[in-house]
Amino acid sequence: MTKKQMSTPETVRSDYGLVQVTLTLAVETWLCDEHSDLVHESVIETVLDKFATIGDGELIVLHSEFTPLTLTKAVQS
Repeated sequence: MTKKQMSTPETVRSDYGLVQVTLTLAVETWLCDEHSDLVHESVIETVLDKFATIGDGELIVLHSEFTPLTLTKAVQS
């Protein structure tokens, strides 16, 4: 008979605090209508560039997930 070894999870001390942040951002773009298909790629690049400059390396992005959103104008009757 094989014995199963059970272990309890250990907390590992770290110099980092982990946090998950959910943001909905509006990023101004200067792309013309001819290049509107590149808007979301441009926004993602801008956001990641901004995070790279925060805290001079004190902030590390471990994961990112971007969901493109589209604004529509409300029609008033």
